[in-house]
Amino acid sequence: MDDEFLEVNDLDWFAVFNDGLLAHFATGGRGVVPEVIRESISDYEMAYEFFCSLSDGFECEVVEENIPDFNIKVQRDRYLKSFAAMARKGLFSYDVCDAGYKLIARPKGGMKDSKLPLNIKGVLYKIPVGSFDNIKIIKVC
Repeated sequence: MDDEFLEVNDLDWFAVFNDGLLAHFATGGRGVVPEVIRESISDYEMAYEFFCSLSDGFECEVVEENIPDFNIKVQRDRYLKSFAAMARKGLFSYDVCDAGYKLIARPKGGMKDSKLPLNIKGVLYKIPVGSFDNIKIIKVC
């Protein structure tokens, strides 16, 4: 994936915190994507399909202070839909922002990487911090 590809595509990519909990990131066509994700479109697609195929199994909590202001509830609900869906699958779900990525929805509990097949676990970006509740913005290198 080169820079031009990343500029015209809104990607959802996945990572693991150092405590084993999992995360989802939405680029909005402008977010930084780690090199390990950029290296292989087939690995990216494999991880994307795996996480999208997971069933809901977690309660979702929305991080209200990180959500943009919306004029009507329908807009807010449409914005939250994909982030809440990922959180219900057990992933901390982030949207792109000027400072990196901001946490939009989080699962109560969360899925651990120990539950993943080895081929999926091997293609995830490793976030060098834990999934502590007070981390609202993550910069990705």
